[in-house]
Amino acid sequence: MKAILLSFFILVSACGYSQLVQTLYRDAMDAYKKKNHTDFYQKIKEANKIRPNHQGILYQLGIACALNGKKDEANANLKKAILINTDFKLEGVADFNSIKDTDGFKKLLSLQTEWQTPLIHSKVAFTLKDRALHTEGIEYDAVHQTFYLGSIHKRKIVKVDAQGNVSDFCTSGFSGMASVFGIKVDTKRNVLWACTSPMQEMENYDSAAKPAVFKFELSSGKLIRKYTSYKPGVYGDLIINKSGNVFVSDSQTNEIFTIDEKKNQIVPFFSSNEFISLQGLAFSADEKYLFIADYPNGIFRLNIKSRELIEIKTTLDVSLKGVDGLYAYNHSLIAIQNGVFPSRSARYFLNKNLNEITGFEIIDRKHPDFNEPTLGVIVGKTFYYIANSQWGSYDDKHQIKPHEQLQDIVVLKYELK
Repeated sequence: MKAILLSFFILVSACGYSQLVQTLYRDAMDAYKKKNHTDFYQKIKEANKIRPNHQGILYQLGIACALNGKKDEANANLKKAILINTDFKLEGVADFNSIKDTDGFKKLLSLQTEWQTPLIHSKVAFTLKDRALHTEGIEYDAVHQTFYLGSIHKRKIVKVDAQGNVSDFCTSGFSGMASVFGIKVDTKRNVLWACTSPMQEMENYDSAAKPAVFKFELSSGKLIRKYTSYKPGVYGDLIINKSGNVFVSDSQTNEIFTIDEKKNQIVPFFSSNEFISLQGLAFSADEKYLFIADYPNGIFRLNIKSRELIEIKTTLDVSLKGVDGLYAYNHSLIAIQNGVFPSRSARYFLNKNLNEITGFEIIDRKHPDFNEPTLGVIVGKTFYYIANSQWGSYDDKHQIKPHEQLQDIVVLKYELK
């Protein structure tokens, strides 16, 4: 739900990086300016140990390695940086003179070109003309053949029927509703769930507002109950298991919450020091595992019963960073990654034990309709997702830009094999 931040210090602030990392980075850059290549390498390597997935640190570590004659290590770290952000400059950089003729660096240039190349496989499913909606989440109700989309700016949920007619499921600011993020329908129980959080981009912003989870009667739109958090947070996505239990990810506190419907409370379910910014959630087919997207750190797998948490690994030339929406489908994970550059949607194939990614295919990369893709929904064998949430369509006072500077909302669709 947030675009990739290229400035190191902006990202530090956004993700709550420790003061130690900031200090190490500054000291490393001071050493670089003084041409103290040994200290530059040592300091930036220490920063990388603390935050191994930060593209800015990885790029600088690649430079430090090259300046210290560590050719293989330089190419390895530069590869990691490029797989996160292809815009890092490689050619014509004097700092890379020691490695520019190596096979590893030449392969790196080819890899950079490959990942900068657009790949388009999706088609436009439908568009919405209300450009000021700023949609984040999308869900589908197969019983009523209706899509539901949540509005960040207008603080409401809209529905799109099978004929393409758009109407409000609930009105703006309904019952104190803030910006709407994740939406899920439970047709078996005739319920629609939505998680909301106060954002400065929403109309009539109220800094005292709290995140909440809304439970609606799906068929009528009647509010069944509103569950309000006892503390600030950003509820970015939610998921429902087969028993109807709701799980919500909070990217601010980095906790996963659930709803205690007997006590009518939002209660903590799981958290970990491994987390920096929680995003999408997806259950394995048997619901033994919950897959969790962490924006800077990649994808994790939580054993629901034992609460064992592991990181999903891969040896492939791909980055699992910057995942916003996450969905499980036939022994694979579908990810919407707006925290890498260029943004992409991809399908990652899991091994038998569901603990490693052994293959992948790009659904879309550099799609012409992309303007920060966010969340999606799988309907049968078709994957639908929001192509252009347009989080960047506000001025420095968080006021939405004029209509002509915005875009029609585009929902893409892709037929899964």
